[in-house]
Amino acid sequence: MSFRLLSISTMYDGYLNSFYDRHPDISHLSYEDHLKILMEETTEFAGSYLRNFRKAGIEADCVVCNDMGLQKKWCIEKGLKTGNSLEILLDQIKSYLPEVLWVENLSFVTSDFLNNVRQEVPSVRLIAANHGSPFNSKVLESMKGVDFVITCTPGLKSTIEEMGKKSFLVYHGFDTEQLKWLDEKYAVPENDFIFSGSLITGGDFHAQRIHLIEKLVSENIPIDLYVNLESKFRIRAKQSIYYLSELINKIGLAKSLGKISLLQYGKTLVNSYSDNLLRNIKPPVFGPNMLNLFNKSKIVLNFHIGIAGDWAGNMRMFEVTGVGSCLLTDNKRNMPDLFDIGREVVVYDNENDCVEKVKWLLEHDGERKQIARSGQQRTLNFHTVEKRCESIIEIMSSELRH
Repeated sequence: MSFRLLSISTMYDGYLNSFYDRHPDISHLSYEDHLKILMEETTEFAGSYLRNFRKAGIEADCVVCNDMGLQKKWCIEKGLKTGNSLEILLDQIKSYLPEVLWVENLSFVTSDFLNNVRQEVPSVRLIAANHGSPFNSKVLESMKGVDFVITCTPGLKSTIEEMGKKSFLVYHGFDTEQLKWLDEKYAVPENDFIFSGSLITGGDFHAQRIHLIEKLVSENIPIDLYVNLESKFRIRAKQSIYYLSELINKIGLAKSLGKISLLQYGKTLVNSYSDNLLRNIKPPVFGPNMLNLFNKSKIVLNFHIGIAGDWAGNMRMFEVTGVGSCLLTDNKRNMPDLFDIGREVVVYDNENDCVEKVKWLLEHDGERKQIARSGQQRTLNFHTVEKRCESIIEIMSSELRH
């Protein structure tokens, strides 16, 4: 079954900044040519899935809602006034006339907006969402406006269903077309052991991840950190919110906590980064540079965010194995469903186990290389974006028939 799909996407601000640093003269291009280059160079969800939907015969398009320069360019070419981001988005949906609207970032829309789309754009028969990150009041409110949610772990699927919303499990995957980026022209260093990603404090984000990395550093494990950190101001603000939350609890207003989304950061005390951790920090990398960094690193550390609970499923697992590096990841209940543990990837059960596994891998280079090769073979055979898109198309086709 074929249908017209419009993906409502956003991109990480760090990636957009790096993209425009590489393309300072892109402003002269048309909207379509500009968007094409952006989609071709990103490792983010939007570009990979758009390409593979089209490869499967779906008439698919994508808008990047948080790239306001690109969005305003679309308005100018269409002769429309440049309103706020949701006004522009509604005009785009009216222009594309999709049958399926796929919302990749629920924080960007509202349930009222989605209900308005159903009324003003009769072509839209189905609104689906993709969600695999912590829940907040904004996400929960927006989720009311979608027909179902696709998510990336069994645990999140169960949580969403407990909220009364239909959900389907589709794991992330690796885009095999990105193997062409593994090229010597990308100037990234070779490393023994790295972590690449974000270290965001508070809530259900990266507190345990930060604690693990602090442990590795304290044990003198040589780890290079290509990370995005929070500013001292944001950390101090979260610390203030924690003490405010404690005060609210003491004076008997605890029920108010659930109604104020900002106070999610007040559940636990947020610590500053240690000096030892900060000495290992390098600038974050994005896009092709990130995949080349993985490819040229012997071991890549992975640690799921708090909301994942006992279940694995983040994109990093498939990116690392896809480019042929050795994945060292936190052990989860469903890891045996994804990889052959010990033969295709290495898992750790706790901080001390992680320290020991790193030491073992660095001391056994032949075994490490074999694990990396086997992990790559598993991902390229079973965990590709192409296969994930086939599953998503089957789900959407079935829902449309109903």
